[in-house]
Amino acid sequence: MHLAARSTTALAPPDTGGWFELFVIGAAVPGTFWRAERYDNGAYTLWLYSRDTRSWASADYERDRTEYEVYQSGPRNLWDEVEAAWRWWDDHGRPGFDRFGLTVTPDGHTVWLDSPMNPVPVRA
Repeated sequence: MHLAARSTTALAPPDTGGWFELFVIGAAVPGTFWRAERYDNGAYTLWLYSRDTRSWASADYERDRTEYEVYQSGPRNLWDEVEAAWRWWDDHGRPGFDRFGLTVTPDGHTVWLDSPMNPVPVRA
């Protein structure tokens, strides 16, 4: 049994929820599913679950904040993985679709940036 660990993050949950951000994060953090629990005041909780349901994370968003509360539990620290994937993308200048590629072999697939020699780091 894993107890939930509490931390904070400067990465706003809405910054992870755009269509392209979800593409990049999904490539780097496979087997993770998202759900938002919305509240009347515009705040929400972003929930992350691993495919095997053994790991979960939540990030609470409130307007006008610069620090957000995070809870996570399980063998994977899902929010840490999401944040690392987002930071990798941000550190590379937030590249768009035209810079990503996909290589598929009988053994699996690899998403890459600019060249097959530069795979997107998988965080799982």
